[in-house]
Amino acid sequence: MTNTQPRPESMSASQLSSQDFLLAAKQAEIHSLKQLELSCGLVTHVTALIHELQRERGLSNIYLVSLGSRGGDTRAHQLGLSTFAVDAFREALGSLELNSMTSAATLLNRIAVVLHRLDSLDALRQQVNAREIAAANNTDEYNQLIADLLALIFEAADISGDPQITQALVAMFNFLQGKEYAGQERAWGVIGFSAGEFNKNIIDRLNGLQYAQQRCLDIFSDVASTDALHCWESQTNDSSYSELARMRQMIRRYEPGEQLPTTMAEIWYELTTHRIDAMQRCEQRLAQELLTLCEAKIDAAEMDLQQHHRQLATLSDTVPLSSLGDEDDNADTTLSIGPGVNVRVARSIFDLVQHQAERLRELNDALGQARQTLEERKLIDKAKGILIKSRNITEEQAYRQLREAAMSNNKRMVDVAANVISVAEMLDG
Repeated sequence: MTNTQPRPESMSASQLSSQDFLLAAKQAEIHSLKQLELSCGLVTHVTALIHELQRERGLSNIYLVSLGSRGGDTRAHQLGLSTFAVDAFREALGSLELNSMTSAATLLNRIAVVLHRLDSLDALRQQVNAREIAAANNTDEYNQLIADLLALIFEAADISGDPQITQALVAMFNFLQGKEYAGQERAWGVIGFSAGEFNKNIIDRLNGLQYAQQRCLDIFSDVASTDALHCWESQTNDSSYSELARMRQMIRRYEPGEQLPTTMAEIWYELTTHRIDAMQRCEQRLAQELLTLCEAKIDAAEMDLQQHHRQLATLSDTVPLSSLGDEDDNADTTLSIGPGVNVRVARSIFDLVQHQAERLRELNDALGQARQTLEERKLIDKAKGILIKSRNITEEQAYRQLREAAMSNNKRMVDVAANVISVAEMLDG
């Protein structure tokens, strides 16, 4: 419904009323939700792109470790799928209203970083074609690109002002992070099986990645909707999961010097891919759930705005201007109202304002709970950064140290991270 009320910005301060600000607040909420809907639409393209890059990473490793003898045709087909996903992502960026995203500086900066890395993707592919890059380095390059894409989802959740959408984004982020750890497990396993042997570094990586997957899926289970949980549970009832468990056990029991059939690389790739594809089906359900939620929120907010307009119009139509100074004998005298204001009108407007204020308080409380997981993630990332810088170790090693400290001291990882940050800040001080 078109707002026939004067626009607050076109009126002087003395002319502005509570009605003006009430309607403006609802319009601002709708605008914010529509911007959030665009961001969530971008997130769906991010998830699709991540999936294709994960497949490309695994196939590239098979190609590299086999010295180009295996996986070439499959990889060539996958490059086309990945390129299509990159183009769709870039096209989705065009729908963002950059001038309106004044509170999304970190998100926009993340997008800039991702675009820079995507510009370098063709050069990385050429290195793989020419076998001028080691499989481990190739894995690290793809890992970083995917990590930057995952950060976009994290930032989208961080700027969301709606608790349900924030919770849905938190669930999606943790599920996708778990899926990425599964993708990294596939990539490193391919390297070991293709070589016919595993060194301690790869085995440690694989064990850490399995632990990290489970941690992300546990967080997902805590915050995901019932439908999303059912989707994931239905995908895990499959015999291929027991086959994958046996291959994982084989890696854990591997003895140095033992030679494994290199053909097991394809079996490992198929089993891990089957699991990741199952995760993608749930990922698509999460994406659709997110967009449906955004649409429902916008529809509800627009209906509220129309209702506000109708209520205010009804008050204006039913109360003659000549009676604005007449007060009801039965009026609530606890309302402090100036002369010339009808008590019934004022009370109705007051009820609208109070209802909106109470709703905003409830939203803020729910939003705080939804963001707790994000804040814990930030603490862990900050602690990892401190360990990486102070001990000159990799991100994975930093994560492993935090995890082992948490397990040995029977503490949550976020509590260990907070201690690391506290000690670092004390030393800096």
